[in-house]
Amino acid sequence: MKKQLFFIPAIIFAAFYGLALIVLGFSSVLPIVYVWIGLFIISGFLLSKGFFWGGFLGMLPGINMMYMSTINTGQIIDIEFPVGIIVLVFYLSCCGIMFCQNRKDKNNRRPD
Repeated sequence: MKKQLFFIPAIIFAAFYGLALIVLGFSSVLPIVYVWIGLFIISGFLLSKGFFWGGFLGMLPGINMMYMSTINTGQIIDIEFPVGIIVLVFYLSCCGIMFCQNRKDKNNRRPD
């Protein structure tokens, strides 16, 4: 599996919120978004090193997004829940793939 694939959510969110910072100003981005992007980067780094549990850190922003969608903030488009599910499924599948690859690699080693 390509290691750059694990950083896709970090790139997308950083580009989107970076554009929002430039266009709308600093106050348009919630401080929790910086934590999300940090968790995405840490998760991508751990997954690229072969640690399947690194994907659990990437799932935390998705869970937080789904929770935030339950709070009525008066948004016109309630996009947080679907995006949270997409992020959650992405990192869950990355965890599963890495777990299976690690297990297969462990079983294919020759005893010395």
